[in-house]
Amino acid sequence: ITYGMPGYDGAVESVSIDGDEVTVKTIGDQSAQGICGSGLVDLLAELRRTRQISELGVFGDGVTEFVFEPERGMSLSRADVSALAQAKSANYAGQYIVLRRYGVPIERVSNLYLAGGFANYVDVDNALGIGFIANIPGERIVKVGNAALEGATIMLLSGALRRTVENLVRRIEHVELETTPDFFEIFVEGCMFKPMAL
Repeated sequence: ITYGMPGYDGAVESVSIDGDEVTVKTIGDQSAQGICGSGLVDLLAELRRTRQISELGVFGDGVTEFVFEPERGMSLSRADVSALAQAKSANYAGQYIVLRRYGVPIERVSNLYLAGGFANYVDVDNALGIGFIANIPGERIVKVGNAALEGATIMLLSGALRRTVENLVRRIEHVELETTPDFFEIFVEGCMFKPMAL
């Protein structure tokens, strides 16, 4: 991504579009240095909402980029949108294939947990709107922060919980996404910026 960056000070973390006005918020309220994951999810969702890109990620009227930070000359190009569509689709395909393989309808998913720094700051409605996460009602989506660090701490402090997790790990199955017969079709569908349909 041309102006992509990690979630450090100066990264655009949220974007809203109102007519011709683009409002960005940066981490640490610093001058914009680039755009991080949560900002990209917002930007894509806003471009869809305002119909400046199609579900296929194509700009209208021959436009080849969208300037999200004019003072710094930062824009999202057609090539950036294409790269983001493929990255999003990998995430989409994983969720779609696992839910389908185990025959779990969305209504039976009690909670979807989002872990990690990026997930902790992503706007859930925007992520749902572009199909970044499975189309589960927002009230059942729970942000849990740095689950890896918290889990490692729990394993070090509790022998009983460590044994519980060790038993759970033995029952986990690995799902090979690329060996799914219709993986390519699912991946192509996942490249579109629209809610996931199961």
